Amino acid sequence: MVFISLPGTTISVMQKSQHLFFSLTLILPIFGVISALGTLRAQEILTLEKAISIGMENNFSIKIDEKNIEIAESNNNWVNTGKTPTIDLNAGFNNNLTNDNNPASFLQGTYYTGSLNANLTGNWVIYNGGRFKINKQQLEMAVTQQELNKASGIHDLLRDIYQQYYTVIFQQEQLEVLNQVFNLSKDRLRYEVIKKDYGQSNSYNLTQFKASVLTDSVSIVQQLQNIKIAKRNLYQTLDIIGFENYQFRESLEVRPEPINEETLRTALSEENYTLKSLEILASLNRLNTEFAKVSRKPTLSVNGSLGYARNGFKFFADDPNTGDPFKFLQSNRFTGSANLVLNYNLYDGGRQKNDIKAAQLQEEVDQLSILETKANLTNQLDILLDNYQNQIQLLALTDSQIEIARQNIQLTEERFKAGQLTSLDFRNVQIQYLNAAFNKISAIYELLLSRNEIDWLVGRYEG
Repeated sequence: MVFISLPGTTISVMQKSQHLFFSLTLILPIFGVISALGTLRAQEILTLEKAISIGMENNFSIKIDEKNIEIAESNNNWVNTGKTPTIDLNAGFNNNLTNDNNPASFLQGTYYTGSLNANLTGNWVIYNGGRFKINKQQLEMAVTQQELNKASGIHDLLRDIYQQYYTVIFQQEQLEVLNQVFNLSKDRLRYEVIKKDYGQSNSYNLTQFKASVLTDSVSIVQQLQNIKIAKRNLYQTLDIIGFENYQFRESLEVRPEPINEETLRTALSEENYTLKSLEILASLNRLNTEFAKVSRKPTLSVNGSLGYARNGFKFFADDPNTGDPFKFLQSNRFTGSANLVLNYNLYDGGRQKNDIKAAQLQEEVDQLSILETKANLTNQLDILLDNYQNQIQLLALTDSQIEIARQNIQLTEERFKAGQLTSLDFRNVQIQYLNAAFNKISAIYELLLSRNEIDWLVGRYEG
């Protein structure tokens, strides 16, 4: 908890469980205008935990990833490997009517031919050199890959929500500082008006303080817009439709703690999602190499069929021997077969050999890519760790800045009341305090984001 004390006022830069009501009334004696910028009514409180819950529930990418996992799991079965036998039933009912007037034809005239048939065929690959097993491993790897995509998406979403949530808090706390500076400007303006009434001040000083009040008012209006933009960005990430005016009661608070760099480096190599994705791709390519090798092995399969056909024939003419119409003739036919088929490619011009070599080279490329990525990620981690330590030092320095700014405000006010300083001198000191307060808030904000980036890079959040 950091408090900055000014004459007659106390500013809390970080304060838990405080209603963030932004109520600003501009009292401008020079114009006699009272302008209310607005008061936010009490709304539902949005904590970081609730924001994460809403984001997890609403995020469309996560829902899509879940469906992709279901698809991959549905495809992960032995049927899709080709291991199970297949049985097909084909049936048909064919009818033909022919009117043939060709003198050279054996049958001249009109006749009908028809057939009703059914054929049952089956095929079963008994042995294919291990292709079934490799196909099944590829299907299992596809499930793992989709699960990793979902976990990586959630990991990225957590980072975005965390950063955007605390951006809202950061903007709100900047507004708190601006409000305090604005109130200080109004107090000095009232004091200067009283001094002028008693002939102890002049119009120049009064005008300077009026300008300070107006400048602070403009800054507050602009900061309110910055808060609204930060909220909209967060709501968009949470897939919240419309503009929900939640309250944000969190505050920028951080307790710098020593970081175990060795633990982070271990976590980086084991849990970073980029490396995990590359490892899965490498595993899939290793399976491709195995598949290319087993393609040399023979395949053994059995197939068979059962068939039945009933045929009909009718010649629409009279029998010249008897004078009676030809009868409708029918016939039946049963067929059956059972076969054992061995296929072994003896020579293919070297294609399989080239496929194996290409697959093995791809494995080497995968390992080099992983090593390169590890080196790049380690360098990124080193940069983030250095930045984190620098932010801790900057945070400590801002404490000194705040203390000096507070003392300077007190001393300047005393000298100003004694007539030893001008209004411009007082305003300069006031701006120095404003910058120091902003630096304090920014240092806390950057330290929070720096630690969050470290956790995101290594692949795990530790709270």
